[in-house]
Amino acid sequence: MLHQTLPLLPCIALLSSMLAILDAKVHVIGWQTFENKTSDNNNSGIHDNTPDTNSTYDASPAGTHSNLAYLSGSIGADASYNGHSGYGQATNNDFLNNGDFGSDLRIVDYSLANGATGQRIGPYGNPNPNGAVNNGTSSWKFSQQNSTNGLFGDFSITNHSDYHFRLETIHFDARGLPNPETSPNKLELRYLASPGELIQVATQSEVSDQKILYSNTWSSTGVEHVSQDIASVLNSTGHIPPGQSASFRFAWSGTNGNGHAQIDNLALSGTFLDANDNYSAVDPVTLNTPPLDSPNIIVIIADDHRWDATSYMQERMAPQGRFARFPWLASPTARTPNIDQLSTEGIHFDNAFSVYSICSPARATMLTGQHGHIHGITNNTTDFPSEAVTYASLLSDAGYATGYFGKWHMGTQAERPGFNQAVTYHGQGTYFSTDFYDQEGAFLFTSAASDWVDDVSTQHALNFINAQTNSGNPFMLVLGFKTPHSPRQPPNRSANLFDSDTPISVPNLSIRSTFAPNANAGTGLTDLRNYMRTVVGIDQNVGQVLSLLDSLNIADNTAVIYISDQGYFRGEHGLGDKRAAYEESIRIPFMIRYPALQSGAANVSDLALNLDLAPTILDIAGLEIPNSMQGKSLLPFIGGQSPEQWRDSFLYSYCHDPEFPTASVRPYIAVRHADGSKLVIYAENSSWNELYQTDPAHDPYETSNRYTSAAHRAIRDSMESTLSQKVAALGFLKIIDHDQHSLTIQGGDSSHFKLQSSTDLSTWSELGMIEGNGENTTLSLISSESNSSESIIGLTADYTLLEGPPIATNQSQQTLRSGSISTAGGRNAVLVFELPALASNRQLSKVQLEVSVKRQYAQWDSDLWSLGIKSNTNSILEYSENPSGDPAVVKLQDAFLTDLLEYNIVTRVSSSPICGLTQHIQNFYQANPNYSGGQYLFLRINPSYDIGVNNQAYLISSANHDVSSQRPVLKFFYQENSEPESAAFYRVRYGNESP
Repeated sequence: MLHQTLPLLPCIALLSSMLAILDAKVHVIGWQTFENKTSDNNNSGIHDNTPDTNSTYDASPAGTHSNLAYLSGSIGADASYNGHSGYGQATNNDFLNNGDFGSDLRIVDYSLANGATGQRIGPYGNPNPNGAVNNGTSSWKFSQQNSTNGLFGDFSITNHSDYHFRLETIHFDARGLPNPETSPNKLELRYLASPGELIQVATQSEVSDQKILYSNTWSSTGVEHVSQDIASVLNSTGHIPPGQSASFRFAWSGTNGNGHAQIDNLALSGTFLDANDNYSAVDPVTLNTPPLDSPNIIVIIADDHRWDATSYMQERMAPQGRFARFPWLASPTARTPNIDQLSTEGIHFDNAFSVYSICSPARATMLTGQHGHIHGITNNTTDFPSEAVTYASLLSDAGYATGYFGKWHMGTQAERPGFNQAVTYHGQGTYFSTDFYDQEGAFLFTSAASDWVDDVSTQHALNFINAQTNSGNPFMLVLGFKTPHSPRQPPNRSANLFDSDTPISVPNLSIRSTFAPNANAGTGLTDLRNYMRTVVGIDQNVGQVLSLLDSLNIADNTAVIYISDQGYFRGEHGLGDKRAAYEESIRIPFMIRYPALQSGAANVSDLALNLDLAPTILDIAGLEIPNSMQGKSLLPFIGGQSPEQWRDSFLYSYCHDPEFPTASVRPYIAVRHADGSKLVIYAENSSWNELYQTDPAHDPYETSNRYTSAAHRAIRDSMESTLSQKVAALGFLKIIDHDQHSLTIQGGDSSHFKLQSSTDLSTWSELGMIEGNGENTTLSLISSESNSSESIIGLTADYTLLEGPPIATNQSQQTLRSGSISTAGGRNAVLVFELPALASNRQLSKVQLEVSVKRQYAQWDSDLWSLGIKSNTNSILEYSENPSGDPAVVKLQDAFLTDLLEYNIVTRVSSSPICGLTQHIQNFYQANPNYSGGQYLFLRINPSYDIGVNNQAYLISSANHDVSSQRPVLKFFYQENSEPESAAFYRVRYGNESP
């Protein structure tokens, strides 16, 4: 039912105004492509990570989100995705000879960082200091021994700042026809749109691929000093957004022989603009030091802490339409007085929720302010991207001292990106005898067998607060508790509590879910009591933090935030974990106390999400909230305001977890309204779909599923409409572009989507299914009909790539590996097929790869790539963790191998017919209409990321396998050319439900 139908595409608002920027400081990044310190160093392109030696800007200004220079660049084969090899003066044709360029290099006519005036020097044959000395030739040389019309040299610029970089001018010196009889005579400078983000401001769209920015044809030997104004070519200013790169290409042509042409002294210049302030000029090099009265921020994150598991909430269950299930938390003694203090003295959000209720995805959401389908952490085993923009990285860039203490999770990740200091542990950790590490992953110490882990984390957080306060530094710290995550082991001080206490029965204990009708977990009394005992243990830690703030006299100017990553079942619906869409799983405790801004304590009933944590923290600190963040700042509520345009519903989801492939909870997307209405759509089986009215007056325990109720059809229709709007607006399922042969969508990471076609908008046929990756994916609009087919058996030339260095192959094996515990075992499987000749009376409608796979403990997926089509079967040494940038290497299907439920069971797996494989081969036949055979397709199956040292391989039967039925096959499906094409409509739907 959830679908988007072409051609109803979203409109793009056009920005037509172009603003003149006055008195803007010009920043330059550039290279001088020759340096003659040594007699044998005649050519030097730079991958620029030491810009102070060769560029005209401060190399290490404060305020960048990546701790890099504001601008950086690269030259050569890896400068862009489509990079081609450039040819240098060195005998090995390598223009990346030497990274030591001295401190006296000069670039174009701008002031250098040291105040000196830049000058043009070179190119070939010019006087000292960079010409004739040592037989120098000071230029980037483009030369080919054989005749060609395509000599390419790529370069790129990356904006690491938090501002837009307005690229104004590209400067270079070009020398044409040094050898008039044999040299290329035409030069073009082009923009490369993939990858790239040079935005044409007048239209708010990216500059088109291969856009020509400069062109010149030489009629005689000469040098041209070029300063190409970008706006005059684009008829608009061009911006590179924060964190983006723009790639360009020099293309020489007209070669008659083995002569050469040259480029020298390449530089790019422009100004920085603040996009959220009408694109006014800014200077990011200016140090951004927070004022002394900047607020301190403390974030306390519990793990699996239910929204109702505090004495404060147990006293307030009746207004929620619920029973106080754990009354012994509140009576006769309040067992969580310090957590309660945050509720009674601060802002308590009564309707707070997690948008993805398992640990790592929820924590990544809190760091980034993004949904899991965007940031890509959708399980507990994937490392958090170190380059991601988070509230921590932005606060650190702004001068805050940032610290992380305790549980981080995110698999066994060692680093704590964005945090200057950390005392933390890897993965789940242990309650006692815990190994602690610093922010770089270096081992610090092992806590004593008697030291409870959350006590140790708290003590180091207290030390951090003391140190930063004594130094006068504004600080932000995260205190991550292991509590109350399993296996629950409370500290001695609370280990004997609740021995005679039992929970009160609630209505949904006997109500099972349709997706897990036999579930029976979560009601064990010992485990439940330990759950509450650990909560009491961390309450005392919270009390220590609050007491220290009071003693240091900084409580008023410190925002203290308490939140949990998600809730937890205690037998409701027979469940004992989280993940599911019921209230016990997705509702969370969420309190903020910030006396300096509050007018008083308050209970807020508006919807608050863990998605809001990052923007709220930034707003408290007075920093700009990036557009990439999908949450909203809760600061108005802290200040006693009631925003008029606040959310009335939210999207949440859960997708397949490779660590628990047979878990009871199944993938879903859902929407919950502020009025309590909740719609849940399951990917695998629509008969499981649920509709509840969870408000106190109707069904707070979710015992009555109204999805099929005729009386509730209007509510269901309204919720379905809301869900459809949200999946598009939030990038979970969004149509980006389409043409006659393909459709580009943005699909949520690790979620399944199917493409369907229809000729009458009534009857729909399924064309295929893909797994989203959070980014744009192109689908082939194939025909659903075919009248003939053939199977192409794989060749015994297939092989496993060994990581190296150097990269090597392992051939003639019965089984190929995608992923291995050692480099010698191989991590890339490559299959080779000879493409058949295509009969003149038929056309190719689709192609599918079939392989036999045995899954080991693989907590990741493997992608399908093409390494290209060659005229021989010689191995292509293109390893997945060392891409060459060769445009022939193309990803065909993300997550080709995933969701295999059983271990060590041979499974036959087919590629999706709508993935890039079909179109890739169709393109070959279109480009080679007279093809008669002898061309070989190389397909690589490799992990989606570096799997490290875990033996989590997919074992793929090769063409050398003894069992013929297990060998790889490429299936071709055809239609007769005489068959007319019928008009078709297409739609994309969420889910992988069988027809």
